[in-house]
Amino acid sequence: MKKHWFGILALALGAAFAAPVSAQTEAERLQQEIKQLRSEMDALKSVQREGAGGDEPIKTQLKKSVFSWATEDGKFSFEMNFRVQFRVTYNDERAADAEGPGDANSGNASNGRDFWNFRVRRAKLGFKGNIFEKEFKYEVVLNFTSGGDGIVEAAQFTWARWKEFNVNVGQAKFAGQGFEELTSSGRQQFIDRSVVNEMFNQDYAKGLWFSGVIGGDTPWVKYWVGVWNGVLKGNGDFRNADQNRLSDTFSQAVDADLMPGLRVETHPLGEVAQDMVDYRDREASKKVLFSVGAAFNWFISRMNNGDLRPVNASAGSGRFDTGHDTVHLVLDGHLRWYGLSVNIEFHHRHTEFHNFGPKEGNRITANRNRPGDMTDNGLSFMVGFFILPKQFDVAIRWGMVDGDEHWRGGSTNKFAGVIPDVQEFGLALGYYLGGHNLKIQADFTYITYQLVDFIANSPSNVVTGSAFDDRSGSSFANDNADYLNVWQFRVQIQWIF
Repeated sequence: MKKHWFGILALALGAAFAAPVSAQTEAERLQQEIKQLRSEMDALKSVQREGAGGDEPIKTQLKKSVFSWATEDGKFSFEMNFRVQFRVTYNDERAADAEGPGDANSGNASNGRDFWNFRVRRAKLGFKGNIFEKEFKYEVVLNFTSGGDGIVEAAQFTWARWKEFNVNVGQAKFAGQGFEELTSSGRQQFIDRSVVNEMFNQDYAKGLWFSGVIGGDTPWVKYWVGVWNGVLKGNGDFRNADQNRLSDTFSQAVDADLMPGLRVETHPLGEVAQDMVDYRDREASKKVLFSVGAAFNWFISRMNNGDLRPVNASAGSGRFDTGHDTVHLVLDGHLRWYGLSVNIEFHHRHTEFHNFGPKEGNRITANRNRPGDMTDNGLSFMVGFFILPKQFDVAIRWGMVDGDEHWRGGSTNKFAGVIPDVQEFGLALGYYLGGHNLKIQADFTYITYQLVDFIANSPSNVVTGSAFDDRSGSSFANDNADYLNVWQFRVQIQWIF
């Protein structure tokens, strides 16, 4: 019996001692599992950081009505927006080259060349942000309505280590031109830019340029200076057209054809936004702001236009032995106050023609045979006012272009020209439902072109969407139909998201 009780007591004591040991073992197992789980979570976070370039997890937000992604430390960011402009246009043309029923050119009158048209004027997808550090910035814009110019409208990389000095490479709006062209088409007060801008703008270009801002909240100096490709827009249109993709092959398109450019601005009372309107609330707009800008570009390239110069191609390079040397100066001023916006822009362009090779030194101007140079000027003036702050505005615009005329082929009448004399009068209304991101605009414009005998028949910088008729010598002599007059009414809705 004693042995039996001793056995029971031994078992009880063994269980009593075994329970703490078992509990301790279970706690250790749980701790081990927690430790392993934490290790797996740390590994997952490490993978996430590696996928984000070594930064914290990405945050998504709606920023200024566009989608934005960024790491928490801001070293990587990505912003995307899509801009669409849908437009209806009514175009009414009057009296071009109607020289009377007995004249051989009387059938060229364009009084019946009128139309209504719905179109998607622009559809652009834009991306911008920074990579690895905030100072490495990028921007890409894809234009789905660009036609033959290629889908890539802009592709720019910027090293912005200092506010006073940035380095830029890629394709973007050519910096050495006017404020109106440099302002986005989505921030215009009229449905589209002026006829003056259309005659003189340099559009997009590829190159290397430096930029910066000197001054804090008061930018005393903003500057852009660099060198870009110089690609002649047309043999009768001495502007740059460097938006198409070009390869690294010998070509007369870019071989030694470069265009240096410069733009400088001052904003002595505070920065005037890159916007054609004063889009501030009434309280903020009580502060007067104004800016003054100046731009300069110098474009040299070969050309092929027998009406301006007798042309031959070199047997060695294939490059033409005639060329132009064009200097373009822009001065502009801008006032913003209490919803009022005033924009003035003046263009002066001087083109000289040169011969190369065997013809070098022969200006071929004897007996009024060919022009030696041409000087064209343009002036635009626009005033707008927000009747309802940030909601409803009205604007008027006037512009004029003074195109140079010259003798042609030994003629006795100085009636040849590359661009016509033009005047534009316009009225615009805008209703802003969500700022520039959602707005409806309407404008009515009257544009009158004085017909000249055009070099290369028709210039490419026609804003009406229609080709010009040439004016003959008899129309000058008889004062018949020497103008093309265009009445144009447009309505457009723009949305950006």
